[in-house]
Amino acid sequence: MNWIVNALLALVAGSVGSVVFVPATQRLGEVAKARYAAERQLHGILRSYRQELEYQYDRCLAEQHGYPLEFAALDGQEALAETALHGLTDLAKRNARKMREDLLLLVGPTMLAFAERRMYVAADVRVGETEEARLELLLRRVTREPDRFCEGHLQRLLSEQNNPDEHTEHYQQALAILDRMAYRVAP
Repeated sequence: MNWIVNALLALVAGSVGSVVFVPATQRLGEVAKARYAAERQLHGILRSYRQELEYQYDRCLAEQHGYPLEFAALDGQEALAETALHGLTDLAKRNARKMREDLLLLVGPTMLAFAERRMYVAADVRVGETEEARLELLLRRVTREPDRFCEGHLQRLLSEQNNPDEHTEHYQQALAILDRMAYRVAP
């Protein structure tokens, strides 16, 4: 008779436990899927940006006609920062904080702050003469007054084009940061 009571108690405890713990387990599974998808997408973005940066750098050295405007362009930096910030929302808090610190080193606080403000603005609002004028002004500041306006390694690539040693140093540091960021979110 004792075993019947124990079996009934086990059945009741199992069904109550499943009602309580299954939703929590499902929620954890959904969070893990979103985190994995965000890490995978962010890894792809960082790798492709790094490859583009290497291609542009090699092309600039091979042609020896000066550096083209699209080399580590400011709008490309903004797009990288904005895309990375979107991906950071689904990462674990510690990993997201470290990725944000690296992103800050890469693009600088001004570019990162602008990307944060612009993150949820509709795409049709971003296009226009005011946006182009803002980018031209920022490019002029970066190339003419680098000590005041260059905060990230990618911006230093634009300002140090005529100084090969400094340029190579910032290029190597930018690649190291991109590699470190991609390693953190490697699937």
